[in-house]
Amino acid sequence: MINYYYETKFNLYNEFYFSKWIFFVVSKENKFIKELNFIFCDDQYLININNKYLNKNYYTDVITFDNSEDKNLDGDIFISIKRIKYNSLKLKKLFYDELKRVIIHAVLHLIGYKDKKETEKYIMSKKEDIYLFFLKKKYVC
Repeated sequence: MINYYYETKFNLYNEFYFSKWIFFVVSKENKFIKELNFIFCDDQYLININNKYLNKNYYTDVITFDNSEDKNLDGDIFISIKRIKYNSLKLKKLFYDELKRVIIHAVLHLIGYKDKKETEKYIMSKKEDIYLFFLKKKYVC
């Protein structure tokens, strides 16, 4: 099950479209979805979570809490819409393109991919590109 929650003035334009894509990615990685909660919020909401649970005091675009077991993904993904807007302007990308990258990045973390080391970042980036390509070419939706 995939749930979407809105703690800011934003609504995903097509939840079904995103859910179908996420289910596709997860199945390609030989995993299953138990429950994924996407919480769209603002910077203040997310920095409060960053402070409270991670003891960090800086803005970020996404925080993922992983409760997965074995092949069953279960987690909460908090996404700052304001930070996505800021990053999309800074990177000269469309808002929804940046949002899709952040969403799939968080899902890949739940699947088990890491991005601390350079080799891990490279693999994560390539996986993101592959799944964004599938989405663009409408192989999924």
